[in-house]
Amino acid sequence: MLTKSLSILDLMVKDHKKIQELLEKLEEETKNDFESMEKAFIKFEWELEKHVFTEEKAIFTSYNPDDVIEGYKMLPELTKQHNYIVNRLNNWREDIRKKRILSDFNSFKIFLTKHKDFEEEKVYPNLDQSLPEKEKKQIITKINEITQK
Repeated sequence: MLTKSLSILDLMVKDHKKIQELLEKLEEETKNDFESMEKAFIKFEWELEKHVFTEEKAIFTSYNPDDVIEGYKMLPELTKQHNYIVNRLNNWREDIRKKRILSDFNSFKIFLTKHKDFEEEKVYPNLDQSLPEKEKKQIITKINEITQK
């Protein structure tokens, strides 16, 4: 059963922490053998792709703000950031396929931190504040279905 204190922000911050830990593991494994790096990449990629899917399908398909202009200001920026993330993962998948070291690791790590901060400071609090409780509970249920192992 859902508790009143549960929020989209709380759930997605937990997911961000999991992704951050996997990114750190991936960074560590880039210094080791290729097989370890590949294994860490596959796990990181899967969790990050699920996270993007969660946001775009579970959250934003349910988001219908009363003030459309104000409510949708953040979505184009978020979509642009998600496109960059997906492209970077595709590039890294190609690096893995060709048994190369992952390109632009540090710049992507910095980008993900900025993306996470944007979501945690602007996007999720906005959703938690603006969505009716019923919609929020539906979104939280979807988030839990997707992010739980």
